[in-house]
Amino acid sequence: MTKLVELDLEFDFSDAINAVQFDDTTTHGNSSMKRVDFIVEYEDCYRFIEVKDPDINLEGDHSSFLTKLQSGKLVASLAGKYRDSLLFRVLSNKCDKDLHYIVLLSMSSIEPPMLLNKIDALHREIPLNHNDWAISCAKSCVILNLEQYKRRFGENSIRRISDGGA
Repeated sequence: MTKLVELDLEFDFSDAINAVQFDDTTTHGNSSMKRVDFIVEYEDCYRFIEVKDPDINLEGDHSSFLTKLQSGKLVASLAGKYRDSLLFRVLSNKCDKDLHYIVLLSMSSIEPPMLLNKIDALHREIPLNHNDWAISCAKSCVILNLEQYKRRFGENSIRRISDGGA
C-alpha cells in the first residue's frame, strides 16, 4: 500500500503501479527546477499532483495566499512546476503514457466557480496541445478542492491527518 504525505494530507495510491514524492532534493539535487509534489503511475497514465493546503498553513496567513491566487502568480507558479517536472521526466525518458496534471487546492473559502476560472488560466499557461506537437502536453489539467478530489478519486483516496483516524 503506497501512502504519501504532503503537509496535513495523506494520499492513498494503493491502486497505482508506482507513486513517488517528486518534490525532493534526493531526486533533483541542487537543481533550481520547479517540481510537482507527486508523480503517480497507473497502467494507462501518469498523474502529476501538486498540493496547496492553505487551510492548514501554520502561519495562518490566508490573505497572502489569496492575493497570490487572485493576481495570477499562483497559476504561473503551478504552470512552471508542471513544465519543469514534465521536462525532467521527458529527459529521463519517463513519459510514455498520457499525462494528467491535478492541482489539489484545499482552501474551504474558495468557491467552485473561482476554481473553474483558475483552471482556464492554467490552461492558458500550459497549453494542452499545439499544432507542431506530436503529443499533447497533458491529457487533462484540473484544479480541485478537497471534496472534488474525493469525488473523483474516491472517498478513501485522501484524508486530513489532523482529523485522526487510520
